[in-house]
Amino acid sequence: MELIIHRGAHQIGGNCIEIRYGDAAILVDAGLPLDSRADEPLETNEPKPLFHDIRHGQKRIDGVLLSHAHLDHYGLAGLLPEEIPIHCGQATAELIGITARISRKRRTPPSFRTFQSSNLFSIGPFSIKPYPVDHSAFDAHAFLIAAGGKHLFYTGDFRSHGRKAGTIERLMKNPPKVDVMVIEGTMLGPRSHEAHLTEEQLEEEIFRVIKETAGIVLVTAASQNIDRLVTIYKAAKRSKRRLIIDFYTAEILERLGKYARVPLPSWSGVRVCYPQRIADWFESIGLTDVLKRQRKYGINWRVIREAEDRTVMLVRPKYLTDIQNHLTLTGATWIYSMWAGYLERDNAFNGLRAYLKEKSVRVEILHSGGHAALPDLIKLVEAVKPRMVIPIHSSHPKMLRMHLANVRLVNDGVLIAI
Repeated sequence: MELIIHRGAHQIGGNCIEIRYGDAAILVDAGLPLDSRADEPLETNEPKPLFHDIRHGQKRIDGVLLSHAHLDHYGLAGLLPEEIPIHCGQATAELIGITARISRKRRTPPSFRTFQSSNLFSIGPFSIKPYPVDHSAFDAHAFLIAAGGKHLFYTGDFRSHGRKAGTIERLMKNPPKVDVMVIEGTMLGPRSHEAHLTEEQLEEEIFRVIKETAGIVLVTAASQNIDRLVTIYKAAKRSKRRLIIDFYTAEILERLGKYARVPLPSWSGVRVCYPQRIADWFESIGLTDVLKRQRKYGINWRVIREAEDRTVMLVRPKYLTDIQNHLTLTGATWIYSMWAGYLERDNAFNGLRAYLKEKSVRVEILHSGGHAALPDLIKLVEAVKPRMVIPIHSSHPKMLRMHLANVRLVNDGVLIAI
């Protein structure tokens, strides 16, 4: 077995790994770099010369494994030839499909071959076991890949402080036989000392802030971060407040409701609002089916205004006009529950932040990330005991070598024999 990291050896995001055995080869993830620009063609972000060689028949790929539905892990899969099968979890396929519908520039594979967590399947000579892992993406998986008597374990993105932390605990109690572990290292470097609240601890913090707030509580969180939506819902319910979500979030939760118990728009403690800019956008790209489907759970902005002191509301920058037109924001709090870096990098937040400041809205940053802290990386490696550890998805991979003896640092494009 041989391994080539085509991208990710020294950067966060854009993972793309090739694993070879004999004449067969598979890709693990085909991610879009985090620094890619929305106004540039997707092709400019391809790992070179890999995709060119695949399209021109100079490199054979028997299949692709996608670890989860974050663009930095699947965003370029749609550029691969259609005859290459794409394998992912069932919910991951649904989430990728939803994202593709609202983004015309994204290219999604025409079809997926879905697997079940923990069930073995094969691609040519490769035997693959997908392990469910705890991450901020729903339906995230690590992979144990075996061929020719060698075993490679790819962690994908994972953490040990979310609502599915038990998946990592079970993995460490019953670890597979592993020759090489390719492990994510997002939090290595300057972010290594960040606090990692559990979702339960975060729920307590959000509950506390809600109880301290006389008016409406606005919360900004990613619609596909299902753990966080569960946390917000639980805190709102404990506070005897109703959670208001937009129709896009409602659509995601309904789609995923068949895979896990998640807050649904049909529940009495949840209602669906229709921000005008987002509704106009969905109308313009032909997603009227989503608008119509969630109407039965809709709530009028006037009703929200009349019950601001009994409301927790998911918001994003495109809500600004509706917030200005419909809400008083008297005694309000804004909870920001995403990576703090987006506040500095995303200009879309400027207008929302400025208006909330003008209205004297209290601001709280309450977040817990989707990636493992350094002690959790070490614990996983020590439990699995691989012969070799290769960091990926990290801008500071050298830091792992300071704590573990069997770390090998590699460069993109270098062939490694296993």
